[in-house]
Amino acid sequence: MSKSKSEILDDFQNFMGRHGGNYKEWYVGTSDDPKNQMFHVYKFKKGDKGLYRQAMSELQAAEIAEFFTNLGAKGNDAVTRNAEFVYAYKRASHTRP
Repeated sequence: MSKSKSEILDDFQNFMGRHGGNYKEWYVGTSDDPKNQMFHVYKFKKGDKGLYRQAMSELQAAEIAEFFTNLGAKGNDAVTRNAEFVYAYKRASHTRP
């Protein structure tokens, strides 16, 4: 179920604040399959800190990612076809990048 831009921003900011609010420690991106992206592409592991939410459009997802990259998070804020999910994870020594 998709959420509004403000709901997703609130969810991510609250989550990041609870798990270390320094945006430079986080990676934020968009995907049509966030679980696969996080676990297989970026080597996220069970127990790592991360979340994802479905936005209302791929453009909205990119805007949310851009919001966090502008605050210092690493990530990909490009508009990607069918990528309506926004994901974020706290970077660790085993994750990429």
